[in-house]
Amino acid sequence: MLAKNLISQTVPPLRKSDTGEKALMWLHEFSVPQLPVVHDGKLLNLISVDDILDSDNPESPLSEYKSSFAHPFVLEHTHILEVVRICTKLNIGVIAVLDEDENYVGLITANDLLKGLNLFSSLQQEGSIVELEIQLRNYSLHEISRIVESNELQILSCFTNIRTDTAMAEVTLKLNSANLAPLVAAFERHNIQVRAVHEETEYTEDLKERYDSLMRYLNV
Repeated sequence: MLAKNLISQTVPPLRKSDTGEKALMWLHEFSVPQLPVVHDGKLLNLISVDDILDSDNPESPLSEYKSSFAHPFVLEHTHILEVVRICTKLNIGVIAVLDEDENYVGLITANDLLKGLNLFSSLQQEGSIVELEIQLRNYSLHEISRIVESNELQILSCFTNIRTDTAMAEVTLKLNSANLAPLVAAFERHNIQVRAVHEETEYTEDLKERYDSLMRYLNV
């Protein structure tokens, strides 16, 4: 899933001639922490409530404001996981999307990103979750896949967290079956520690409910 597939259909950009007062109203109306400022199809910056409140005159045009965000954009073919990484690194709740010529295409909000991650992570597909812990020097995704497939299972999604402080790899797999007992035994035979197993009924449904509750809270 790419950035261009995540663009919001409801949040418009501000113009540099718009005032800080208008920006404050739009930030409140669209319930976003930042909004893009665009001029002649080009992204100028992101503007936030703090940027406006730091100004002495909220009626001044946005062209006179300084933004606290550096390079707040991704290209339209950027992968969703890279979008998440950049948003986290820049500590922003929205991010602008540009085309290859750096023309403004649209905006991705936190809501759009959550929806995209929901689809990307196979949350809607039935199955179970298994959490593994492996010494980093022994970590091989190919070997993990081989063990899973030898038990006639499929990996629907995989997330890996490398712990440099402990030299361990934490691997979370979403699998297409609720019967994981034979797989757990196979992992243990290969000295792969199984930290936890979550069946569909006790984990994924709860996660779906949490996601739906969050979406209702955000009025999506």
